[in-house]
Amino acid sequence: MAFALPESYRAYCTDTAVRTAVDHILASTDRKGALSVPSEIDWDDLPAFHRAVLSAHQVRCEFSVFLIDLWDAVWQRALDEGAFDSGRDDWTVSQTEEWSGEKLDTHTVWGNGWFGRVFAIGGGDLQLGLAVQHPFPEEVKLGLCLWGADDTDRTTGRDFGDEWAAPDEERWIYTDKDLAPIRDDGTMDLDRLHTAAVGALSAIGNDAQG
Repeated sequence: MAFALPESYRAYCTDTAVRTAVDHILASTDRKGALSVPSEIDWDDLPAFHRAVLSAHQVRCEFSVFLIDLWDAVWQRALDEGAFDSGRDDWTVSQTEEWSGEKLDTHTVWGNGWFGRVFAIGGGDLQLGLAVQHPFPEEVKLGLCLWGADDTDRTTGRDFGDEWAAPDEERWIYTDKDLAPIRDDGTMDLDRLHTAAVGALSAIGNDAQG
């Protein structure tokens, strides 16, 4: 299955001038809440200033939507295919933010290069996520963690498949191979990520069924 980076984000990654302008605008607006009009600007240049601000925010917004769409194309697809189909409760956005301690607003998703969702399964909690390192993305990584109702680690010691590395110190596990390299044209093939997602969900199927 093919998937492509948004054109605005691809330009940010590949064009130094675009990236410099976007970073400057986003840093300025994040710090002050609004970007002041340069004192030396002419009337004729004012529309271009506003368009530049719009474009910078468009890059960040489209990146956030891209991660959500990518999550759906990998994790949601695996869930829909019935890797496990009982004992799962989908958490709301606010519940997910509270559990993970990470906001899902545009600024935070952009800064982290990460999007994930949380589910209640078999008396425990499961977070399924994915990450894209930027501004020079090379690949997509999947990540997950599984916790019992009593905050016990259910990730460590489970065989998620050859595509997955050992859990880190926070008991998160990530795909450790270059499963979806981002090509020069901004596209990637999701088939191997999908295989890794299905394998991981299958490995935790007993928990999902209680």
